[in-house]
Amino acid sequence: MRKLWMTLIMVATGAVTVLFAQGTNSSAIIKERVTYMQEHVALTGKESQTFWKVYEEFLVAEMKAMDTYRKNLEKQGIKLGAPGTNKEIIDKLTDQQITYLQDQKFELRKNLLNLETTYHKKYKAILSPRHLQDLYNKEYEFKRYLTAKKKEAKNEPSGPVNTGKKKR
Repeated sequence: MRKLWMTLIMVATGAVTVLFAQGTNSSAIIKERVTYMQEHVALTGKESQTFWKVYEEFLVAEMKAMDTYRKNLEKQGIKLGAPGTNKEIIDKLTDQQITYLQDQKFELRKNLLNLETTYHKKYKAILSPRHLQDLYNKEYEFKRYLTAKKKEAKNEPSGPVNTGKKKR
């Protein structure tokens, strides 16, 4: 059981990181995530009929929680970029703003964990234990997929790549 909770927390943290890195195009992210999951998680016909609606409902609720987090920060004059790019921004914040930021991060994590707990119960009522485990594994893989896709888009050269090898 402890492993399951740790997996859930890792998936949530990873999802939050990836989604923040993607910006605020929520519907496109949700669509891509659902499509990816549908292609990679094999469900029975009966499971599939019920599950994908519930899963999309979860994703919308997750995005709403993250949007609320962003809006709460912006009300206090805190506008963050993608994770790992905020050191200079945070260095310019007042102590009061930093305290607020930290409190909001914990509040977001608490809200996401509550959300995941609620939906985990719903998922268990629909999916077999193996399919549920597969779903959580694929969630983690999706995070890695998006991170790689973003990195690839950043590093894509505009012209031919010189590999340093001579043509023969």
